[in-house]
Amino acid sequence: MIRRGGRGSRPSRAAAAPPAAWDPLRELAGLKDRLNRLFESTLRQGGSLDEAGLAGWAPACELREETGAYVLTAEVPGVPRPSLKVRVESGRVIVEGDRPQAPEMRRGQPLRVERSYGRFARSLPLPGAIDERSIEARLELGVLEVRLPKSARGRAAAVPIRVR
Repeated sequence: MIRRGGRGSRPSRAAAAPPAAWDPLRELAGLKDRLNRLFESTLRQGGSLDEAGLAGWAPACELREETGAYVLTAEVPGVPRPSLKVRVESGRVIVEGDRPQAPEMRRGQPLRVERSYGRFARSLPLPGAIDERSIEARLELGVLEVRLPKSARGRAAAVPIRVR
């Protein structure tokens, strides 16, 4: 029973605005999906949780072996070429960069955000020695491809790689 009028009364339900549709199960399912993607993309690829960071993002990567080379492919849509840094160091290929927030997200009040922004770093172990002088990297349609030619012997020094 809803009381009307008088001291300490509440407005009738008919006069109050309807509550916003909120589905806690949908929110939990979304959180579960995001956590699953974090664990799968990081741990499945031999990385660590520090690498992806709980608040950041990490691009999906693939490292495959071809005849004469290892090829790293990373999905980096929205990452400007100048912000991409690729290097080989201590038997690992390291990709770093920064995806700036989309300009449209700076206007208005976001209602739902599923894209990730900010700095990232991926570090993948190389299965064998490479020829650091012949490494090539190119960025096309948001996909970075780094070709790492195999070598009979390797070096431990850090080698920066220019992205074309």
